[in-house]
Amino acid sequence: MPNRFDGLTVRDVLKLKKGSVRTAPLPPGSPAWEAILDLTWEEVCRAADAGADGFRTIRKLLSDKRFDR
Repeated sequence: MPNRFDGLTVRDVLKLKKGSVRTAPLPPGSPAWEAILDLTWEEVCRAADAGADGFRTIRKLLSDKRFDR
């Protein structure tokens, strides 16, 4: 099922979000936002599905409509 962020990088998705999304606490071992800015949405989803540290939380935060502008 297509997602509204398909083909976008994390940097592009963050432009659609409020700045407060980056202040949400991430679990220990999570990558910093700056480290994942150039990852595509698909790469974030694959990492989250594979259980990489912090990526499930990052995907959840980025897809949460409460942070939409």
